[in-house]
Amino acid sequence: MSFELEVLDQLQGGDLRLRVIAGLFPSHGAFERGVEGLLSCGDVTLSTADGREVPKWQWRQLFDEHRVFEQLDNLKLAITPQGGKRIG
Repeated sequence: MSFELEVLDQLQGGDLRLRVIAGLFPSHGAFERGVEGLLSCGDVTLSTADGREVPKWQWRQLFDEHRVFEQLDNLKLAITPQGGKRIG
């Protein structure tokens, strides 16, 4: 199973902080590529700890500038219905 599919599988149990998600990947680069790919194709959403969805321009900036690692405890992922169908 790919790392991305593992993330989707784990998210079926509920939203997870990025710190937990990062632990599913073998490197920081793989984490960035995998999560940004899941976000880009609409399989997951990114939100703040208090539940506000992070707009696309902002999460792109976090990943492009590698600042996502400063926010691992403040951001979480949720699976979308589309993402659920990928592992259904």
